[in-house]
Amino acid sequence: MLGFLTWNLDPILLHLGPLQIRYYGVMFALTIYTGFWVWQRQSLRNRETPAFAEEFLWYGVVAIVGGARLGHCFFYEPMTYLKNPITILYFWQGGLASHGATVGLIVALWLFARKHKTSWFRVADYLAPAIAIAAGGVRVGNFFNSEIVGRVTDGPWGVQFLRYCQMEGIPAAACEPRHPSQVYEFFMGVITYFVVMAVQKADIRRAGSGLMGGVFMTVYFSFRFTVEFFKEFQHEELRTQGPLGAIEQTIGYHFTMGQWLSVIPVALGLWMISRAMLQKKDDFAAPMSLEELKPILAAARANPGGAPEKPKGKK
Repeated sequence: MLGFLTWNLDPILLHLGPLQIRYYGVMFALTIYTGFWVWQRQSLRNRETPAFAEEFLWYGVVAIVGGARLGHCFFYEPMTYLKNPITILYFWQGGLASHGATVGLIVALWLFARKHKTSWFRVADYLAPAIAIAAGGVRVGNFFNSEIVGRVTDGPWGVQFLRYCQMEGIPAAACEPRHPSQVYEFFMGVITYFVVMAVQKADIRRAGSGLMGGVFMTVYFSFRFTVEFFKEFQHEELRTQGPLGAIEQTIGYHFTMGQWLSVIPVALGLWMISRAMLQKKDDFAAPMSLEELKPILAAARANPGGAPEKPKGKK
């Protein structure tokens, strides 16, 4: 049975002499830009300076790229990379893990908050919607690359990833349609973004309480746990050769490494939500209105790194 869509796109968008521009790289750059735009908007709306917002861009990029790479190496193939540690630096060979990027961002937020003498929960609230939309966007790049595919399905929405089959040595005639798990993860990022923004609009608790950060962690990684049931199994040395494998043998059920790694963020998110709800809403300042924010954003674009004017009549 052929899938509803046969996908065989060349992942290289442009050849510029020896330089190759790939769809994945373009999507990765776009998600960084979009994520920063959302982070900046959230920060300025809560009366931070443009310099404050712009400085985190460097923290974020290093955290995402470095964390994602280290996460893949040590969450999925630690034995392989520890035998030849220099290969950890071989980014061009592929291998990035979103859970590693999450750990990297948690550490980066802590360092950034410490430097600026503010609360980790505050900056986590600023970043939550940005990461949700960026996490979804990067999966579009994975779809263009025909990677992180789903398991075989007979559903009419299945996709025949011919390039994936070629890489795996599967003949085209035997290339079965699979769940487009990258598309599922794109939508789970978008849905998480709208949930987080709905929580902000409802004004249940404000930035600094940790509620938005907790909602992101709980919703996104609950989705991630679920989507793992439809993703193709990966090479998982840490799970199959470590204590997690022994736990699975005891309980008689197999989880993917992605599912095991999603449990901790969900638990952390639930704790953050509980902590936020035990605090009073008025313990944290109300953000600017969108009308107040417009001239601040305009000034930030005109004068990067400058300090925004405080709206008159507001504390």
